[in-house]
Amino acid sequence: MDRKYWSFVIPALEPDFATAVKKLEDRGLAGVTVPQVYGSPFAPLAAAAVSTTRLELATGIAIGLTRSPFETAVTSLDLDHLSKGRFILGLGTGPKHWTNGYFGMPYDKPVSRLREVVHILRHVEDGARSGEMQPWEGQFYQLKFDAYQPTLPPYRERIPVWIAALRQRMCELTGEVADGLIGHPVWSVEWSLGQAQESVAVGAARTGRDPAAIHFQPWVTVSIDEDEKVALQEAKPWLAFYSGFSQYYPYFEAHGFGAEARKISEASKTMNCVQAAQYVPDEMVRAFGAHGTPDQVRERIEPLWQRANSMCIVPPNWGMTPEKLAKKAKAIADTFWPQ
Repeated sequence: MDRKYWSFVIPALEPDFATAVKKLEDRGLAGVTVPQVYGSPFAPLAAAAVSTTRLELATGIAIGLTRSPFETAVTSLDLDHLSKGRFILGLGTGPKHWTNGYFGMPYDKPVSRLREVVHILRHVEDGARSGEMQPWEGQFYQLKFDAYQPTLPPYRERIPVWIAALRQRMCELTGEVADGLIGHPVWSVEWSLGQAQESVAVGAARTGRDPAAIHFQPWVTVSIDEDEKVALQEAKPWLAFYSGFSQYYPYFEAHGFGAEARKISEASKTMNCVQAAQYVPDEMVRAFGAHGTPDQVRERIEPLWQRANSMCIVPPNWGMTPEKLAKKAKAIADTFWPQ
């Protein structure tokens, strides 16, 4: 497999998670990513680390504002040891109503908060290596390390940090401080290669970095069926889920679907994403992700390889039964990494 494909794995849908991940390794995938929905992705990745030897393993994503940055840092160090240097920390801010409502954590200035989380990770790596953990006095976090006892030094000098972005400011943050950019599952091909790259370059210029050196992994949502209408219909609950977030309005408006997103969001106040899918027009689904026959899907995403270093192909998982999701995942595997 010349191109580096990754798979998205949801532990709750895999009764034998470790075996499922090992099968992906055996099929030649480059890596797997585990999301935070809703539990921490770190425990499943520990199982993946001890059941594989080659796969890269990433949090995809860990919501960076739901826990202490120190906990995120030391857990990342543990996973890097367990995987012998195959771990990647994928971070994002997550939806506001998750961070505020589900986890009870502040969401003010999320981009600035996440920037500080990344800096604290580097601070902890340095302290773990030297054996002396200095206090951290930041804008959002004040950490004291009285009676700190040295641990094992980091397995690698630096754990790669990839930031998941939707709009410009998070892309700029990636250019400033991160090693990789994770493209959002609702990114269009045009946004991925246009606005996203421009914003990464803006952030990279602030710190004198080369944007071309930043790993780019688009997450492409794919619904495959020999009947394009079926493929589009099955992707609508997924798009209804994301369209229901008011903080996503500017993104959909930039693509000409602001009115549709607001209508879906209003419906989502009393409907789940499957019910709200009735308000998602076909042309809106076509604009985001790749949906249709295997050939249509391949043609749609091919331009992304102009810039992508790797690619994570994901099914439209929101609103799907486990059986239908398994069928979608099999179609993706047969199309992109056949045995």
